[in-house]
Amino acid sequence: MSETQYKVLDFSRPIDRQSFGEVMDELNSTSHNTSTLSDGQLKTLIATVFTYGLHYDEVPEERRELLLKAILEGKQPLFDLSQTFARHLINNLDGQAKLQLEALQIIEYDLKNPLTNELLVDFVEMELLDQTTSYRKWEYGRFSMAYLAAHLSIQDGWENVEKTVKEQKPRPEVYLKNFGKELENSRYNLDAHEQLLLHLIVKSKLWPDKSALTDYLLAGSITQQHLLGLSLRSEKLASTLKNALQNLPTINKRRGGPKL
Repeated sequence: MSETQYKVLDFSRPIDRQSFGEVMDELNSTSHNTSTLSDGQLKTLIATVFTYGLHYDEVPEERRELLLKAILEGKQPLFDLSQTFARHLINNLDGQAKLQLEALQIIEYDLKNPLTNELLVDFVEMELLDQTTSYRKWEYGRFSMAYLAAHLSIQDGWENVEKTVKEQKPRPEVYLKNFGKELENSRYNLDAHEQLLLHLIVKSKLWPDKSALTDYLLAGSITQQHLLGLSLRSEKLASTLKNALQNLPTINKRRGGPKL
């Protein structure tokens, strides 16, 4: 059986950053229940529906309306991760999918009830969600790790850690093993998937050539299944990342471990 060929996403193309709230503000001047949308407004609506579709399984059915509301209102900052990925997907559409996107431009939409726009929802499911959860899962995971590394920024901490690693040249497997042990410390109170995701982020940040396809797939699965929880605990994850990295040299020296 021949392998399916596809193009890896090109993330260099510029994307819009308009939020759903900004789109609603622009359209509030009209009294109509439905409206045709500009190119940018349509992409924002698509990215919003995509984000809900990718993550709604994280919450029970009775809470999904609240999840949609949180996405629409931009209450959880990490949902921007999936919305941004959706915008890159849109930028990379070609062939029949691009023609379908152009056809969606002339339709009127009810933005107060975005999931009732059946043609758009079908488009999102077929052309964006299906590929993200299948053959582009690794790209979503790689994108997620890079996005989270920036979002959980430890200010100049990354620069200091990278400098230390460059100067001391620790063995990656030893450094990452010690980092993993540090994350297991009960004072951090991290869930197993949070520990694994932080481990993958540090590995990809400090030794990008060591990250494998399985790492990206793991990161993609964790992000898809737990993005709401990660967003709610993003400050805790950021402080944990900072403290765990800072504690590594102390741990190695105190325990008489290998000099890193």
